[in-house]
Amino acid sequence: MKKILLITVLGLILFGCKSYVQVFKTNSSIEKDIDGFYVYENDSLKITYSFWKTKGLMTFSIYNKLEKPLYIDWKKSSYIDNSVKLNYWVDEEKTKGLSSYGSYYYNGPLLKPGYAISSKGGASISSTVKVERITFIPPSSNYYRSQFFILPINFFKLDTKTEFEEVSRKDKPKKKTKVYKSTFTKEKSPLVFRNFLSFSFSEDFETEFYVDNEFYIQQILEMDKRHFEQYRYDETKKGKWYIIDEDGKPILFSDFQNPSSFYLKIPNEGSIEYRK
Repeated sequence: MKKILLITVLGLILFGCKSYVQVFKTNSSIEKDIDGFYVYENDSLKITYSFWKTKGLMTFSIYNKLEKPLYIDWKKSSYIDNSVKLNYWVDEEKTKGLSSYGSYYYNGPLLKPGYAISSKGGASISSTVKVERITFIPPSSNYYRSQFFILPINFFKLDTKTEFEEVSRKDKPKKKTKVYKSTFTKEKSPLVFRNFLSFSFSEDFETEFYVDNEFYIQQILEMDKRHFEQYRYDETKKGKWYIIDEDGKPILFSDFQNPSSFYLKIPNEGSIEYRK
């Protein structure tokens, strides 16, 4: 009896050490560039999107292609999550109302598409900017925005009968691991999200035009965290030395990193393996 109990306890300890990650791949009618960024473009402007961050982050840059100023009215612009409208601009006296967005609201540094807070993403702008209602973009220049999380939840509950593929684990190729995969059409997607922006060539907005970019989750992968990200050796040095950041800390890399995707590091109890 004691032996059975010991085996059970050891099994729980070993299982408890496991961590899991869900990767969310998106799709859109908007084309991607060679680096995988969604890029919307017309005669006046170019909008580049990047979502790669835990919980996803609606990060985008707006480039003014013209030789005259371009204006954005944030009061008339919204981030839309499954038809739920979230405001980009809130009157200063109602700033506390941002808390009503709950965990949707991102309060970190302003990011450029393709950059992240951590060293594995590159550099970041070190300070945030006060939200303004009208933004002026000079000719031939960029404006950057990152304000809302795309999926501010702890995990997405995949069906325990979700199909899986057994593959070599990326950190230890001789070991096998399961990667669960669930694919959706736009009509069946758990999340369709839009970025609706109002523009004008004059500050008084006598004439306006709109951009409405839509995206949806097309596929969800669930996997062992060790398959999702790994430390890598620095091939420029003799011996086995990990690649390190400017502070001397090893950097985690992921083959799943893509500007059109994002991820959740989920609790064990949210994983398919735990719930089976």
